[in-house]
Amino acid sequence: MTETTIKQLATVFPIDAKALEPDPKFRRRRSIIREFSLNTSTHGIPGIARSQNIHNRIFWIVSTLIFTGIMLFFIVESMKAYFNYPTQTSVSFIVERSQAFPAVSICNFSPIRFDNFIEPFLNFTKSRNLTYTNDTIYFTILCSLG
Repeated sequence: MTETTIKQLATVFPIDAKALEPDPKFRRRRSIIREFSLNTSTHGIPGIARSQNIHNRIFWIVSTLIFTGIMLFFIVESMKAYFNYPTQTSVSFIVERSQAFPAVSICNFSPIRFDNFIEPFLNFTKSRNLTYTNDTIYFTILCSLG
């Protein structure tokens, strides 16, 4: 209210003029909210704060609410799709040639020599009772043939 309106109301009605003036705390809150509304990066809110008449303000409020609702709809749909973990898997087997299974190749480049390895190995297996091989000659001949 302007000062002249307050004076006119105070003369017509038996009310103190101070009672009609807005509360300074309310005025300060309102100016802070208006300043925030004019400077926020959300696009619809400054349009609401800048509106001079009620028609523009209603237009900005309605359009801001509609597009905020559309935005929330798409965010919720995206989150639902994310948490459903949709996967598409396509597996196809193409057999080009038959392969004898298991295909194992052993590299003959070995830093371990058989003649240095076999005796400690057999002693270890005998001490742990891991094998029933008692004849190192038979085992050595068998390994040398293979």
